[in-house]
This record gives sequence, C-alpha cells and structure tokens, in this order.
Amino acid sequence: MRLVKLDTPDGTIYINPEHVVAVVKGLRDTKVDTVSGVHVVKDSPEVVARLLGMEEIELDVTPRMINRG
Repeated sequence: MRLVKLDTPDGTIYINPEHVVAVVKGLRDTKVDTVSGVHVVKDSPEVVARLLGMEEIELDVTPRMINRG
C-alpha cells in the first residue's frame, strides 16, 4: 500500500491514491473525495493530482445550475 502525504489546514494526512474518487478545486483550497470521506488540502489540484500519480487530469468546465426561485 502506498500513502501520499498531504497538508491540510489542521495538519498532515496520509491518503491511499487507490481510494481517491475525485480532486475538486474550491475557492481557497482543494477538496479530495475518497471512499471514506472528504478531505480539504492546501495544495492546488494539479499538485495533488501529480502527487497521487494521476497521468491525466480531466477538467469539467460545465457551469453549475443556479436555482432561481
């Protein structure tokens, strides 16, 4: 099992790259979705993807739906 060390606002966490579902860019931080939950990390999505060993990054540029009541 390979673990990757990532910095969070609360400290350091270790994540198994095989358990990562998605890496999502937020306004200030990056969200890493895993099978066990969501973790917020300080690094950019590109750096996190490289550390996790992803060979290519798929960018979703679809605008989000806005509820207009």
